[in-house]
Amino acid sequence: MQDSERGGPLAAAVVIGGVLLLGMAVVAGYAARVLPAGARVPLNPGVPEYSFWLPKPAGLAAWLAVGAVTFAAFASVTLNSLAADWATSLRVVLLPGVMLVVLAAEAGAVILARRQCADDRTQAPDPDADKPGG
Repeated sequence: MQDSERGGPLAAAVVIGGVLLLGMAVVAGYAARVLPAGARVPLNPGVPEYSFWLPKPAGLAAWLAVGAVTFAAFASVTLNSLAADWATSLRVVLLPGVMLVVLAAEAGAVILARRQCADDRTQAPDPDADKPGG
C-alpha cells in the first residue's frame, strides 16, 4: 500500500490525537476551577512515590506541556516518511494510544490532587482545641 493510500487513516489518527490533547486542556480547565488556590498537582514520572508536587498553575501547565510535546513528537513519527515501511496499524494506533495514556495520567494527577486537598481539610486541627477550658 502506498503512503498516499494510507493518508485517511493517518489523518484520522492525528485528529484523534488532537481531540485527546483537547481533552487534556478540558481536564486542566476543570482542575483549575475545582482545586483550591493552594492545591498542589503531582507530576508523576511513572512511579507515584517519586512524584514532583507542583503548585496548581505550574502543575496544570506542566501537564499541558507534556501533552503538547508528546502530541508533536508522536504526530511527527506517525506522519514521517521514514516510517512509511512500518505497518499501517502501528502508525494509526501509536499517536492515539500514547495520548490516551498521557490524558489518563493527567486525570489521575488531578484526582490525586483533589484527594490530597480533601485529606488536608479533614486532618486540619481544630483552632479551638488549644484554648483551655474550651
